[in-house]
Amino acid sequence: MLKKIYFVLLVPTILLIIFYHQNKVPKKSNPDSKKSLNIGNVPEIYLSDAKITKSINHSCANFPQLSDLHFNNNYWQLQQTTFGDFYLFGAYLDQRHDPVVRILALYEEYQPQNTYFCQLWYDNSPRPLIVESDVPYWLFRHNWGADNKAYKHPYLITCPVDLIKGQKPSSVSLVEKPCDNASNNLRIFESFSKRRKNFLVCVKGLFYPFEDKTHRLVEWIELLGLLGVEKIHFFELNVHPNTKKLLSYYENHGRIEVTPLSVAGSVSNNPQAVERFLREKYTERRLQEVIPYNDCLYRHLHEFKYVVLLDTDEVIIPAENTWLELIETLQDILPNSSSYMARNVYFWDNPSHQHEWFEGIPRHMHMLQHVFRARKHTKPMYFVKGFHDTRLVIALHNHFPFLCYKKCDFTEIDLGLAHLQHYRADCAYGVKNCGVMKSESAMDTRVWNFKHELVKRVEKTLADLNLTLKMEV
Repeated sequence: MLKKIYFVLLVPTILLIIFYHQNKVPKKSNPDSKKSLNIGNVPEIYLSDAKITKSINHSCANFPQLSDLHFNNNYWQLQQTTFGDFYLFGAYLDQRHDPVVRILALYEEYQPQNTYFCQLWYDNSPRPLIVESDVPYWLFRHNWGADNKAYKHPYLITCPVDLIKGQKPSSVSLVEKPCDNASNNLRIFESFSKRRKNFLVCVKGLFYPFEDKTHRLVEWIELLGLLGVEKIHFFELNVHPNTKKLLSYYENHGRIEVTPLSVAGSVSNNPQAVERFLREKYTERRLQEVIPYNDCLYRHLHEFKYVVLLDTDEVIIPAENTWLELIETLQDILPNSSSYMARNVYFWDNPSHQHEWFEGIPRHMHMLQHVFRARKHTKPMYFVKGFHDTRLVIALHNHFPFLCYKKCDFTEIDLGLAHLQHYRADCAYGVKNCGVMKSESAMDTRVWNFKHELVKRVEKTLADLNLTLKMEV
C-alpha cells in the first residue's frame, strides 16, 4: 500500500520536472546590458551579439570598432580634423528628392569652405562607399551675434547616397580625407510611415532639475493634444523627479518621445555647471539648440505633415477651432508655403492688476488662469513660431526655416486667425518698450474654448500619477 502511495506521488513529480526542462526559457543576456550605452546615434551592430566582420581593410578605411569611437558628454561623437573637432549628433537618410545622408554636427570652425567625406557603411560590405560632402551649411544667420570663430557652430553636412541594388547604408563616418580611419560612426535614421499624421511638436533640451514645473507641463501637453498635436518630441537635459515621472507616463502612452541630450564641449554634466552655462553663455546656448530642433525634423520627416518648434511656455492658439482647421484655412489662402508663422504676444505670469481666481478652474491651471496679455503684439516676424511643411524645409531655426527646396516662402498668419501666446513674467531680451507693453493689457480668453475638456484631462493625469501640486498665485 505504501509503495503505491509513493508511486502515485512520484509520477506527477517526474512529469513536472520533464515539463519544466522542456519548456524552460533559455537564459538570455540582459538586454539592458547591451544597451547600457544609451547612445541613440550608435549603429545597432555594436549593441547586438553579431560579430563585426568589417574590421581590416588594407586598401582604405577600417570599419570603426566600438572602442575606436570617441565621445563627448555621452551623446556627441568626436572626429578630429586639421581645423578643429567635429561634435557629431546624428545622421539621417533623406529621400524626398535625390537620396542623401544628412549629418548634424557642431564644428570648431566658422563657416568652412572646404568639403569632407562620408564613409557610407552597408551591412553586406566590408568596405565603405566613399563620397564627398557638400560644403557644410551653417545653421545660423549673420547679425545674430554668432559671427565668432571661438564658438562651436552648428552645421548640416550633406552627402549623396548610392542605394546599391536597393540597399541603404546603415551607418556613416565623417572624415577629413577619404581613407582616414574614423573615430565616429553614426547610425543612419530613416523616417517612414504608412500614413502621414498632421502635427509634431519639437521641444529643445528640458532643463528643470531644481524646480518642479510638472503642473505647467501637464496643462501644456494636454492643451496641445486638444489642438490636434499627435506627438511631442522632447529633448531632455535634466529634469525634476516629478517631471521625469510625467514624461515616462506620456511616453508609455505613446504620446511623446524623449531623447536624452547633453551640452557639447568641456561643460560638465553636473546640473549646477549646466545651469551656469545655459544662463551665462547665451549665444553658445542658442547655437547648440539648433541641433535638437533639426534632429527632431529628420527623425520624423515622413511621419508628419507639419513640424512645430515650441518652448513649453508658449502655444499657438487659433481664434477658434483647432490647428487642423487653421491649416486648412491657411492653405486655401496661401497654398504651398514652406512655413506659416504666428505673431508673438505676451501673456503675463504676474499681471500688474491682480485678479481673483476664476471659478471652475483649478488654481494650478496656469494658462486658463492667466488670460491677461499685452494689448499689442511684438513686431511682425519678431519671436514668431510656426508650422513648417516637412515636404519643403531642409533646415530650421526655432523662429524661421533656414533652408528649403526652392525658396523658403514663409508667411505670417493673420492675427484674426491665430497668434502665439507666450507666458512670461517679462519680455524677452531685446524687446523695446516692455514697460509700456506691460502697462497696456487686454483680456483674451480664447484658450477657454478648451477649458472643460482641458481641466478634465489634466485632473485625470494628475490623479493617475498621484502628484501633489503647489498652488500658484
